[in-house]
Amino acid sequence: MKNIVGVHFREHTARICICDDYNIYTDTMELPMSIRNADVLKDDKAFRLAFEKIRAHMQENMGISDFETVLAVPDDYGLTEVADLRRRASECEVELRMICHETAAIAFYVNQEFRVDNDVTILSAFVTDSRIGIARYEMGEKIRRMDTVLVTEQAASMSVMACIQKKVPTQLFLHDADAVFFTGSFNASMSFEQAAEKALGKSGIEIKMLDEACVIEGLGFFCGSLENRPVSGMTVLQDEVTPYPLYLSMNQEIVMLGNGLLQKDSATAPSVRLPEGRQGQDCITLYEERKKKLIPVSVLYPDPEKISPLHRKETEASVHADGKGALSIRLTTGSGEELTLDASEKTEADTPKLQEEDVSEFVKNILPIIDNLEYAAKYAEDETNPYAQGIRQSYQKAVEILEQNQVIRITGEGEPFDFNLQNAVAHVADGDLPENTVKQVMQTGYIYRGKVLRPAQVIVAN
Repeated sequence: MKNIVGVHFREHTARICICDDYNIYTDTMELPMSIRNADVLKDDKAFRLAFEKIRAHMQENMGISDFETVLAVPDDYGLTEVADLRRRASECEVELRMICHETAAIAFYVNQEFRVDNDVTILSAFVTDSRIGIARYEMGEKIRRMDTVLVTEQAASMSVMACIQKKVPTQLFLHDADAVFFTGSFNASMSFEQAAEKALGKSGIEIKMLDEACVIEGLGFFCGSLENRPVSGMTVLQDEVTPYPLYLSMNQEIVMLGNGLLQKDSATAPSVRLPEGRQGQDCITLYEERKKKLIPVSVLYPDPEKISPLHRKETEASVHADGKGALSIRLTTGSGEELTLDASEKTEADTPKLQEEDVSEFVKNILPIIDNLEYAAKYAEDETNPYAQGIRQSYQKAVEILEQNQVIRITGEGEPFDFNLQNAVAHVADGDLPENTVKQVMQTGYIYRGKVLRPAQVIVAN
């Protein structure tokens, strides 16, 4: 069995760990001067040079030349960053076994070192001057992330205290937590301790600052669990694949899958009637919502023969994570048809050639013309009038051309209001509609490649 090596990059250093049956061994390596100012996890050259040094160090000092790697990464890493990491690792011939978030490594350390009882919940936090990650974990033989309280890259001008007070409601600190464990840079940790004490008051919840070495030691315990080492017991980590809300576009029909996705878990969307693709080409796109924008993660073009039996049927969509980095999208109809698509690392580069230039500004400029055609077609009094028919045909053709170029219409009449895609211009009472339902679309919105060019302007009922 190959050794599994844990790696955590932090402040010009690479911290590494391995595990045997009884101990965790850790070491710290200085990174080459040429890459000290680079983000090793996001820079191709820095990543390659760092792992060349790690390989040489492992061979020289531990006699290990062939190993798998578990990387500790910031908690704001989602599917987008993980896909880039896996590509980068593949190009550098680094066998990437798993991704582990920093708060998860801290939780693993706490679980092993403090022998926490089953069903105890803790808040785990990693804080520096540039970022904060806070998550709630259920401890025991299975360490499971309950939710992400805060993930942020804070502005350099904002202190940890100010960032937490501004973005984290007090009740989230108090929500079913038995203790708070945290680490990171010293100044940020001191500020975090003050903020946590102020938020928790006299609740009696324990607040404990840990040495930053706990991250790499916790990662070592996690590596040991993957190798079934006795020192890690039978502990299993069920962490997040992404902390961000997921959306799925099925031939321009957008549905929300849920907030975040856990390893060995799934996120499911409400059933929708699956439309047919334009010109016989179906397109399934998985998005992450980042800063109120939909960012495409996977763009898939299913085999027409396999997806055609699902057309025009009520279809439930779900995204599944297998715990090893692989993702799949499953489409299931009420009558039993099913299609599973591999969405692990598929991007636009793996699909039929798409228009490369960014046409978003061009689309914004022509939207007033599209609006005029839409209004004229909608409010024409004499539908048999050839001029009205011509306007409707022109509008339908314009919409078709937009969709062919990945510009998706946002409407939603009769559906729940979505602040990510719609802007409420008015609220009205309507006993026939559920609360917070779109009663009328005043102006159609548009999305281009996951970016909202213009939200739909809507009237919301109740």
